Amino acid sequence: MLRMAGAAEIADRATIEHAINSPIGSPTIADIARGKPSAAIAIDDISRSTRLEGILAVVLEELNRAGIEDGRITIIAALGAHRPMTRQDFAKKAGTSILNRVNVVNHSPFLNLVKVGTSKLGTPVLVNKTYMDASVKIAVGGVIPHFLAGYGGGAKIVLPGLCGFETLEANHRVALKSGAGLGLGIITELRKDIEDACAMAGLDFSINVVANAEGKNAGIFAGHYIDAHRKAIDFSKGVYKTDIPKGIRYDVGFFNAFPEDTELNQCMKALNLFMINNAIIDRKGAVVIMTAASEGRGYHALLAEDGSPLPIKESVAMVGAFMARRKLCLFSPNVTRADVRQFFPGTVLFKDDFAGLIGEIEQVVGRSPSACVFESSMQLPSPG
Repeated sequence: MLRMAGAAEIADRATIEHAINSPIGSPTIADIARGKPSAAIAIDDISRSTRLEGILAVVLEELNRAGIEDGRITIIAALGAHRPMTRQDFAKKAGTSILNRVNVVNHSPFLNLVKVGTSKLGTPVLVNKTYMDASVKIAVGGVIPHFLAGYGGGAKIVLPGLCGFETLEANHRVALKSGAGLGLGIITELRKDIEDACAMAGLDFSINVVANAEGKNAGIFAGHYIDAHRKAIDFSKGVYKTDIPKGIRYDVGFFNAFPEDTELNQCMKALNLFMINNAIIDRKGAVVIMTAASEGRGYHALLAEDGSPLPIKESVAMVGAFMARRKLCLFSPNVTRADVRQFFPGTVLFKDDFAGLIGEIEQVVGRSPSACVFESSMQLPSPG
């Protein structure tokens, strides 16, 4: 079992207040909001594990203190091309105490958009109009490794989170075709383009949250959407680092998709660490993706639906370069073979029962294989 270093949960109000009211590279929320008529708070969606209730309570208090009442504050779920959130989703993410105070809405990539410019990489930037109309713009998001943007959080809450479908498609295409976004755990050219788009849209205050192995908030870094984000990345590297035995190649690797495991269409993120260090698994071994996929196939308008402009199989095919002769396997109790065929080639070994999976793997690697288990898609190899 190869675990990340981890960190303790931040749960007490005083620590949250201190993190938010000691901003990095920007004034405080109260100073930014003083004299302004309205505010919008963009949050990451239910496919991310960020715990928001305690953070949002402090943000609302600061906005109120600056003179912006609850009735002039809107929380926007920055969905990108993901499905809309239900009341139950919002209750899980933000808590009923927040839902009962302010207006909470879903972003749509198809409606209520305004164009604010074109990014340096040629991406037309269309942004949620409700967000653009707000006089104070705040965002809260998790900082987890991302194959295209390096890390989540920061400006990524705006692009793709609050952008139109045309913007999302152009942003992903330039990343995949030019290689601008290929770089897990680093600041990629795509990340810089995202930050360029964010500068056009505006983001007054960014709250960046680092999760521990259980998906609970372990670090909060607030302030400027670049400066605070980079501090969060520095902290996250210590939390996500995983010591991998040198000189050992395991026959089987089990890679868990948690915390991005609500939908099958996000399960490839389980292989983040493998794609950085594929030598850990023998070239004739087996690589197993494990995902709860509690929402089954899930929804992603850009990548995962019939007729989507960027079929997810193109992204899956990119993983083939890392697989060599290794057998790719998938374990999930909540999906069907039809779901799996939507994303994977017919050669993938799929099982919805773990005992059956083990039996099939033994036919590939033998009866007593060496195996390693990674608990989270957030894990990164320790430096050196």
